[in-house]
Amino acid sequence: MRELIVHIGCPKGGSSAIQHALRSNRAKLASKGIVVPSRDLRPKSEVTGSHAVFFESCIRQRRATRIPGLGDLLESAAGADAAATVVLSAENLSNPLGFERLFEDLVGRFNISIVLYVRRQDEFLEASWQQWDVKLGGSLLSWMIRNVGRRGDWSATVEPWARAFGDEHIIARVHDRSRLVLGDSFLDFCDVLGQDPAEFAAAGTTNPGLTPMLSRMVEGNVGLFDGPHDQGFYDSVRELAPDLVAKTPAAPGLFSPDESRAIMAAYARSNEQFRKRFLPHIKRPLFPMDRPNQQTAQPRQDVFERQLLQRQLLELQKRVEGLRESPRFRFSVGRLSFHVEFPRRRSRNPKARS
Repeated sequence: MRELIVHIGCPKGGSSAIQHALRSNRAKLASKGIVVPSRDLRPKSEVTGSHAVFFESCIRQRRATRIPGLGDLLESAAGADAAATVVLSAENLSNPLGFERLFEDLVGRFNISIVLYVRRQDEFLEASWQQWDVKLGGSLLSWMIRNVGRRGDWSATVEPWARAFGDEHIIARVHDRSRLVLGDSFLDFCDVLGQDPAEFAAAGTTNPGLTPMLSRMVEGNVGLFDGPHDQGFYDSVRELAPDLVAKTPAAPGLFSPDESRAIMAAYARSNEQFRKRFLPHIKRPLFPMDRPNQQTAQPRQDVFERQLLQRQLLELQKRVEGLRESPRFRFSVGRLSFHVEFPRRRSRNPKARS
């Protein structure tokens, strides 16, 4: 019987890196009997490594519990190899919308395994808010009040999949660089697929977290975005000041050490249940209460931000000076378009003006 590996996330849990690497390594994987179907499972469509848009459209457009012909599409993608493994990756499958029902008809045609990467919740909530929910308006505090203890509850996330396919078909991994195989999301996923990670190149970081300063800049400014998936403003800032966008591991996060501990305490019971059920080989708590590499004796947040802002303003000044050589230019930030006209710089050489 063919194998079907369904990678369901979690969001902000290395999914983008895995998907990009699946795309770039699809030929090598195919030579080993591992098939990555196209984005909509059709034979002539583009292979992106991600199937999130396809499954999202199935839920939204049809609101159905089945996808007619899904098994045939997957078997067609697998080709003539009866032992082929088909890999699907869509981080939105972990959302509580009944996605597991779409695969129930495939039992008996495929040996199905569900892969879920879990992440400590303070990091997950911070990354989720920065990536999507900050674009919808509202404050971080109000969003956290609504979501702490609910979003990122991995026991609740996996429960419908476990009921549909059995605990023995759940493969749980921890998204933490120190606990991933060779410290890389894709190489860890290769291990899940039964492949030697040493035969593949590391994926690295594909979708890095955002700096707290950038999050505070856009907080409440919903006009900057067309929706939660609009990256236009971030892309514009990234071109002008890259350091303002991508967060480094040493940079402070949105939460203080005390706030991180309070967040993790809200999930402690659920995390322990998840560990005992799906990761029993881990003999310590699933996640420590203290956030790794979060030092209490770090620079004050306002000092850090002021230093970073000073560097960005200096870079901006240099760019503006360069733009003066071209007196007119246009640029866009989100849905806003700007037309700027500079007066031409006068030469300091009197002979040049004559």
